[in-house]
Amino acid sequence: MVAILALVVSCNVAYAESYSIVGSGAAVTNGTNPEMYQSVFRMTLSNQSAITRGMFLVYGNNTYLHAYILPQNWVFSYNSDGSFHGQGPIQSTQGQYLSVVLDGSRVFATNTDSMWKVSADIQDNNTGFILDYLATGNDLFPKVDVSDDAKVMIPNGNSAIANTGFYVPLNLEIMRGTTVTWQNEDNIGHVIQSQNGHGIVIPLFNSIILKTGDTFSYKFVKPGIYYYMCTIHPWRVGVVTVS
Repeated sequence: MVAILALVVSCNVAYAESYSIVGSGAAVTNGTNPEMYQSVFRMTLSNQSAITRGMFLVYGNNTYLHAYILPQNWVFSYNSDGSFHGQGPIQSTQGQYLSVVLDGSRVFATNTDSMWKVSADIQDNNTGFILDYLATGNDLFPKVDVSDDAKVMIPNGNSAIANTGFYVPLNLEIMRGTTVTWQNEDNIGHVIQSQNGHGIVIPLFNSIILKTGDTFSYKFVKPGIYYYMCTIHPWRVGVVTVS
């Protein structure tokens, strides 16, 4: 079972002691019969490299997963550019162990506060979740310049007519002025074609056929919601939301 979680997260920093990332959102299973779930996420850090506690909660439709981070077995780093990476185990209240990989990249910063785009992967032998959420709040390095680049992956299996092979991320959220690069990781060619809200292709950002490993980039300078598709595989659509 694979799920996509969309989380809007708040982050509060107490510089002398700790700061926490806390959020709630939705989970959707990725399969032939998609299911919708609710989710809560919490993680508290004592400094740039130490997690003190945290938990994940996914529930709804006869599914309930409540798991705690095992901080002594985690590796975590928060970098001066506002990005962070962590990985380690969590244990459910039923005794189930799962592994987590967590990554965040900062997309906007003021003198005190920031916004991060965060993704995570939770796995065990029978369960898999892909998390995608926004984190906002105070920042350890708020005055450092923010990267104005973002990436969308076209995964292997993207051409399949099924609930698999979504663009990663499916709905990219960025600030205006960001350059987005699509990279084809599938074993066949794809194109990126911008379309309006009615599904009609428009000449805004349009690529040639991207072979395996090829990339295509476009800089978004105006806020708005931008839809795109692959005209070779028109069931594959994605969204870029520009703030």
